[in-house]
Amino acid sequence: MNSIYKKKKTSTSASQLATCSLVCGAVGLFFSFFYLPVSLMNASIYPRGAIYGLNGIILAILGYFPPGLFCGAGGLLLAILSRRAPDRQGRGMMGRAIAGIILSILAIGLTLFFFYALISYYDALKDPVLGPQINSYLYQLQEQMREQLQMQMTLPESLPAAA
Repeated sequence: MNSIYKKKKTSTSASQLATCSLVCGAVGLFFSFFYLPVSLMNASIYPRGAIYGLNGIILAILGYFPPGLFCGAGGLLLAILSRRAPDRQGRGMMGRAIAGIILSILAIGLTLFFFYALISYYDALKDPVLGPQINSYLYQLQEQMREQLQMQMTLPESLPAAA
């Protein structure tokens, strides 16, 4: 009966740090995909001084501060700390820490790539020839999306109601 309790696994600080590194890398990777579209949406919809409600606050945080970059840096730091934990001295890195490093590097790289794409987009808008072309293309895209949304909203009304 006592042997059951002796086999109980305890979590070490190195494994906790490695797991946190993995989570930070995954969250950073998730947020890095939203950096470019949310930044573009913030610039066109929400002026900096007129953000109202929780939705506006979340969009402002995602658009103006790159959380993918911060989470990726935190994931790298936690992976390094898991390697240097007192219970892990002299041994290699855990698999979760290596996965955390890989995801964190991907999150940082994608965020920087999307940041570069955003800078290139705003630079292209300043061009006297290319800027109006981009604006007209984006306007057409918005109109097509608006039409599709209206069609989806009217479609349920046109269906006969089930009694």
